[in-house]
Amino acid sequence: MITSLPKLKTEHEWLRDIPSQALQQRCMDLDVAIQRIWKQGNGFPKFKSKHIEHHNSFRITQTNGHIKPTKRQIQIPKLGWVSWIRHRPLEGKLKSITVKQENGFWWCVCLCEMPDVKSTTHALEDQVVGIDLGLTDFAVTSDGEVFDTPKFYRKKQKKLRRKQRQLSRKCKGSKNRDKARKQLNRLHYKIKCQRHDFTHKASSVITKQYRFVTVEDLNVDGMKKNRSLAKSISDQGWAMFVEQLTYKSKMNGGCVVKIGRFKPSSKTCSVCGNIQLMPLDVRVYECTCGLVMDRDVNAAINIKLWGIEMTNRAGTARIYACGDTTDGEKAIDFSSYVSVNQEKFSSILEEKPSVL
Repeated sequence: MITSLPKLKTEHEWLRDIPSQALQQRCMDLDVAIQRIWKQGNGFPKFKSKHIEHHNSFRITQTNGHIKPTKRQIQIPKLGWVSWIRHRPLEGKLKSITVKQENGFWWCVCLCEMPDVKSTTHALEDQVVGIDLGLTDFAVTSDGEVFDTPKFYRKKQKKLRRKQRQLSRKCKGSKNRDKARKQLNRLHYKIKCQRHDFTHKASSVITKQYRFVTVEDLNVDGMKKNRSLAKSISDQGWAMFVEQLTYKSKMNGGCVVKIGRFKPSSKTCSVCGNIQLMPLDVRVYECTCGLVMDRDVNAAINIKLWGIEMTNRAGTARIYACGDTTDGEKAIDFSSYVSVNQEKFSSILEEKPSVL
């Protein structure tokens, strides 16, 4: 199909106004979509009309340096120099750009190739954090840091209902209906951008402070089947947050460890390991051993301890938590003293010298 582009340009002069790389990339996308019909069972590609806004995008690859980005402008083939607001300096080798329109805004997404960052093979306890995701609070760390739930959708829900009622009253095919649809889309887009901004800031704070992050492997789709909590769960953006944690930790040389989704993190005591029932309305964990702690902080500590145990068993990395040391070559396992404070570690070695 790409080889037929020169002939098509002679038949349709408007094709000459489009960068050749953009036409080639679109042909490649069509070829991939057709192959998916038989490989993955997808339907036949739909016709892309120029009146559909969410399909207004094109991609251009960097072949011989014809794309030149600067601080305030970028040179695009056939378009020349275009002013832009650069989000941050480009790192690595520029491979391609994707120009797209979304709700009246034009974006230029730059794809860069960067060298691989090797994940660290060890970390201290203060570089490990457990995160418990919830509805009352967006996230609670094992160190007691709390990220409040922003509830962007809930705050705009009244305005969304009004915009949706206005849209339903407009005649189909009219210009007023198209205006109402754009206003509704713009409001949804604002909620989406607010959620993205919040999760990006929260994930950046965590990944810059900690090297190993442990979270629960939540079944978000299954949890949303609960009709009373589905809207609140969708408003949180847990899956997007965990995805951002994963790639940002990798960029910083760390990693994200996911524990099993059926682990009783909220029901288990982080000190003695006792398991007891914890209804959602009970916000304080009280154990027979004397522990009194917020249930989310207790769950985050359990997630951290289970993540340390899972990582040390895997053998690919090692976390030197309190009570776990090494002499550089031979690792010494003190798994039974993981929860012991560093101050008490020396006294334990004196009481049990046979461990060495």
